[in-house]
Amino acid sequence: MKSIAGVFALSFAMVACSSSVVPAGVPGSYGAAPAGNVAANYKTLLGFDGADGSDPTASLIVLHGALYGTTYTGGTYNDGTVFTISTSGKERVLHSFGNGSDGSEPFGGLVALDGKMYGATFRGGGKNEGIVFSVNPEGKERVLYNFGLGRGSAAFIDGRNPEATLTVLNGTLIGTTYNGGRKRAGAVFSIDTAGNESLLYSFGTAGDGAHPYAGLLALNGTLYGTTSAGGAHGHGALFSISHGQEHVLYSFRGGNADGARPDGQLVALHGTLYGTTYEGGAHDSGTVFSASTQGKERVIKSFASAGEGSDPFAGLIALDGKLYGTTTHGGPHGQGVAFGMTTAGKESVLYAFGADSGGAAPFAGLTDLNGMLYGATAAGGATNLGTVFAISP
Repeated sequence: MKSIAGVFALSFAMVACSSSVVPAGVPGSYGAAPAGNVAANYKTLLGFDGADGSDPTASLIVLHGALYGTTYTGGTYNDGTVFTISTSGKERVLHSFGNGSDGSEPFGGLVALDGKMYGATFRGGGKNEGIVFSVNPEGKERVLYNFGLGRGSAAFIDGRNPEATLTVLNGTLIGTTYNGGRKRAGAVFSIDTAGNESLLYSFGTAGDGAHPYAGLLALNGTLYGTTSAGGAHGHGALFSISHGQEHVLYSFRGGNADGARPDGQLVALHGTLYGTTYEGGAHDSGTVFSASTQGKERVIKSFASAGEGSDPFAGLIALDGKLYGTTTHGGPHGQGVAFGMTTAGKESVLYAFGADSGGAAPFAGLTDLNGMLYGATAAGGATNLGTVFAISP
């Protein structure tokens, strides 16, 4: 069985054009969770066993009152799954990836449109460069598009290796690819529900962003996103796309004063953008930042691993005027936390992962359903293959 430790042990600095590139994440491995008492406001709904999936890395979505998600590995072919789970913990595998020309390794999550769900896989498909797929609530999956168009100097001009969750804008699906595009530094694409794909933008121009992990935020008809690398200082960029034109709004500087490597999707609250960086800040343990839609950025929180969490990979959600998210590392057990935060940066730890079977290393963000927060951890649980959990804010 592939594990999250092996998948993410590669350095973020690995060559992006390599055909063997995998999602770069956290170096190291995750051991068994230490003994402890699970907090009263936290409940493990499911511990994956491999057959039903393993290593969930993306946030869940809500459709018709049920939760739906993906696992990066596990399932029938060990290439990931789409699953549904009730709020009481009853789970069902809808689809196992990896059969023939199907996709494999869905790193991102799902988005709902007209009663179906849509997503992308990092690998697999006809050219093993990833696919866009649809799946209905009954589990019928369809490959809409295979990445890897072109040959020679035009190879992968349409993008390759999509990692992010798709976004819906005016009935069209919009996504990013970590690699590929005209300059092979990643791309933004659109695709309709019939599978017609168009390249919207290619990253890689000098000073531009490069290699986006995150999906896009649609706000007032404009798309906003981040790249994990590139920008004027090489630490990532905040950008917008409107009417086919891309603008770098802000280049992250890294170091003690600013964040670096924004990997999570942005969220908007009262017209202001909020996001996370996996690195940088006062302790080089990641940050939470705010930014105007014109690109005026401010660090509102620098994480420190002792107690409060470190290395936030996922983005944030907004609920009742506050921000909520997860960190992959840090906290009392060193295996991440779930947190709430004011827009001024005052943080409260809701739960520290690594206690009993409560899960460990959440790469995924949180999802609100009727005031309860739901999420997934990439490790931990009874078999150390990840969990789905519920937490009261």
